Amino acid sequence: MKGCPTPRFLTVIVAAMCIALLAGTALAQYQTGNIYGKVQGKDGSVLPGVTVTLTGVGAPQTSVTDGSGLFRFLNLSPGTYSIKAELAGYGTATRVGVRLQVAQNADLTMVLNPAVAESITVTAEAPLLDARKTGTGTNVPRVELEKIPSSRDPWTVLQSVPSVMVDRINVGGTQSGQQSNYIAKGALGRDNSWNMDGVNITDMGATGSSPTYYDFETFEEFQITTGGSDPRIQTPGVQLNLVTKRGTNDFKGNGRYLYTPGSLSATASVPNEASNYLFRTNRVNHLREYGGDIGGPIWRDRIWFWLARGDQKISTWQSIAPGQTIVPDDTILRNKNLKLNGQILSSNSTTAFYTFGDKFRNARDLSPTRPFETAYKQTGPTKVYKLQSVSDWYVVKGRWWLRPVR
Repeated sequence: MKGCPTPRFLTVIVAAMCIALLAGTALAQYQTGNIYGKVQGKDGSVLPGVTVTLTGVGAPQTSVTDGSGLFRFLNLSPGTYSIKAELAGYGTATRVGVRLQVAQNADLTMVLNPAVAESITVTAEAPLLDARKTGTGTNVPRVELEKIPSSRDPWTVLQSVPSVMVDRINVGGTQSGQQSNYIAKGALGRDNSWNMDGVNITDMGATGSSPTYYDFETFEEFQITTGGSDPRIQTPGVQLNLVTKRGTNDFKGNGRYLYTPGSLSATASVPNEASNYLFRTNRVNHLREYGGDIGGPIWRDRIWFWLARGDQKISTWQSIAPGQTIVPDDTILRNKNLKLNGQILSSNSTTAFYTFGDKFRNARDLSPTRPFETAYKQTGPTKVYKLQSVSDWYVVKGRWWLRPVR
């Protein structure tokens, strides 16, 4: 029949639809939040046609309230936002300091008064109760990561989450070169998953563990879910989503150098009854960390960049037997990160991300029964790539080339 599509054309269409469906489920964790709102008059009546402008992280966005006075801004990066509502014949209302976290739905109500010259500004956080969200877990924002003293690794953060039990005690970062085992709510450790900016990076060589180690200063927020997680998640364990920083319209950067000498830690002595098989006990040699990051606009309100570099060294003395070679057990962690965010059109946003992590240890398993000559060197460079495009019509997400730690 004339005008009927050819079999080849139908095959191409079906293949494209299948790819789109698969791509839509590539990310195992949310990495954004949403703002929902309602604009009403002083008497409580809804106001359609109100222009609502959102500013904060990324390019400004504009929405118009519908017939019920409702508006929404979806797929927003975590951060702090301001919202301004205005309508001819009314004053303006501004809500500033709206803090949005990963997977959070903020519900706001804005009130306009029928007076052109009147303006209302409200400074407040978003409501703590998220009525649109089910499940249990914890979001740890950057201010808590920076201000609360910790050992500066994700496993230490997990210790602060209700119901999560971690097996390793990391004092002052002395154990940051080793992963911890952890469980929650009866789920097995192999059911845990690791995600970076929404991409599942769980190590398939050691299911439930991380494929690499991290630069703690690169994180914007931790999202840790212990129950009622996204139905796209394939396993019931603890779901950890590490959200990295991104560039904004302001140039920002920081640098750091942290050093802890071993003299600040306690020193244990060998008891007399153990002197025939133990020469020295475990102790800290020194801890050192340095690095920095910088981000800002490439094209203001359109393209932003962010890059970071960090190095960490954990140097310890392991317990050794009399006559063994005295060599420090050094663990060195190196990390590089690069992220590009683009929003050329108001209806489309794109993210490109690259991270590299490597661990080197010169004497793993060093002990009184295993001298330095028989200990082995450990190294495990890992690369993660991500390309994501989000628009009003389609979502394309990808993940490539994961090399697990050996």
